[in-house]
Amino acid sequence: MSFAEYLPYFKKMINRQITWTTRRPEDGLIRAGYPLYDQQMLQFAHEYKMSSNFDRHYRRTLRMHGIKPKLNHATVGDVILANNPMVTKAMISLIIDEEDMEQGLWAQAMQDGYFYRLLKSLASSMVAA
Repeated sequence: MSFAEYLPYFKKMINRQITWTTRRPEDGLIRAGYPLYDQQMLQFAHEYKMSSNFDRHYRRTLRMHGIKPKLNHATVGDVILANNPMVTKAMISLIIDEEDMEQGLWAQAMQDGYFYRLLKSLASSMVAA
């Protein structure tokens, strides 16, 4: 999997609005459904999850390096500062895997630039290796 090919995509997705489905049940209240991801995001997630970079034990890997397995500015910053490809792969794995449990996690990772920053860090560390 070439990380560099996804960098322009994730860079342009920073601060971009992600469309969500909506529901209007009988009570008349509008509720958010789930994010509608484009084909490129779905392809990236599938390729990453099927690649050797996906860490099935991402929670353990992150904790081993003193990083809470949670997605926010602080943890992404800690992962990048760790400058360790194994930790970066674990954080990307967390984001990819937990979308099923927390809908909108990919949207947050795209809008806040997490995918871009993590992939850029991973790509540069793999070139340096």
